[in-house]
Amino acid sequence: MANLEKYQVDHLFLLIGENPLPNYVAAKLLLNKGGFLYLVHTSGTNAQAIRLRKILDREIEDYQPSQLVSLEDYDSDAYRIQRKILEQVESLKDGKVGMNYTGGTKAMAVHAYRAMLQATQNKGQEAVFSYLDPRRLEMCIDREDGDRIRIKIEPKTLSVDLKIVFELHAWSLVSKPSETPIHPSAAEKFAKFHAREDYGKHWRKWCDNTLRDLTKSKKGGWPASEQELKQVEPLELDSLESYSDIKSALSCLGVTENTLSIQSLNGQEFKKLKHICKWLDGEWLEHYVLHKIKEISNEKEIHDSAVSFNMAVAGSKENKFEFDVAFMRGYQLFAISCTADSTKHLCKQKLFEAYIRARQLGGDEARVALVCCASQKDILKLRTEITNVLQSSPSMSSHRDSKIVVLGREDLLDLPNKISEWIDENDWEVNQ
Repeated sequence: MANLEKYQVDHLFLLIGENPLPNYVAAKLLLNKGGFLYLVHTSGTNAQAIRLRKILDREIEDYQPSQLVSLEDYDSDAYRIQRKILEQVESLKDGKVGMNYTGGTKAMAVHAYRAMLQATQNKGQEAVFSYLDPRRLEMCIDREDGDRIRIKIEPKTLSVDLKIVFELHAWSLVSKPSETPIHPSAAEKFAKFHAREDYGKHWRKWCDNTLRDLTKSKKGGWPASEQELKQVEPLELDSLESYSDIKSALSCLGVTENTLSIQSLNGQEFKKLKHICKWLDGEWLEHYVLHKIKEISNEKEIHDSAVSFNMAVAGSKENKFEFDVAFMRGYQLFAISCTADSTKHLCKQKLFEAYIRARQLGGDEARVALVCCASQKDILKLRTEITNVLQSSPSMSSHRDSKIVVLGREDLLDLPNKISEWIDENDWEVNQ
């Protein structure tokens, strides 16, 4: 924060874009105590401005309630934009004035900049112009008389929690995500036997033919009702008898015989019977990933991480989705999609979904990974296809683009190092 203190202002104008996260970051870093915020928005970003104001008014101490400045539908009208900004700046009393134009359209940025520069020069006030560079994770201070000043936003500079990122986008939690992995020791055992293709396939076969067949509802939905699950007889494990690592993994859950009772596992960190079924069917991987993230959190400056995000757009019953694992470093979102499946087309679908959601939430700064049980051959194909489709930067010859990473079966047992490498590559790229 020390590097930013000299650029903090008493009156901060923010151009609001569709993603309000950069505006939130700018407000937290650039506003002096007791300062005033002016959220400059159009009709299309009115909702974002209102949500941002609500959060900032609640969070920032010793500052005045923020003011909404509407440009209505004039997001590219030079005359209207300049007149609105001039009116606002000319009405200000003493104090340093600043504008952060990370959000908004290019036209808004150009015309608002010109208006503020003119107004502050006329009044003899000092003005600070800034924007957040998503590629380098830097706050850039523009100057008329020299090159821009770049200030790195380190993870320790500003920590943004996941719940704030969701709230900024009006996404509410249908159920509370878990910050603590369920049965991490058992999950580690599951990862161990999934590292072997034959073991993973036999477990998948057992899940499809035994677990799902007997525990899913008659309508085919997942999972069955609690009442139906209570009536399920112990599930036979005969077909897994010769697979020692699978039996060892199940023993971590307390399974000692040749049957698996859903009811006997109830209460062992699982809140409901259906959670047991889903964990066995593949959610163990999400909890394994979270467990490994927790192991490296201090070293890699990860301050917030959780698993199983069931989200919905506020006020909508239809627009629901799930987020597997996510963590925050500073204000940067890292999203991880998980599937115990090894089918390439399904893995590709999961990765695309995670990429779209992560970009909506975290903007250009967001990073996305897929952890799956696909072979190395399919992993290489996936990386190539994703890079081609999303036109991810191919400029790194010795480092792959860290925005999207795919980890497969052969990476499971070395997951902490793989995630650490992903973070390190991200840091390397933003420092270029």
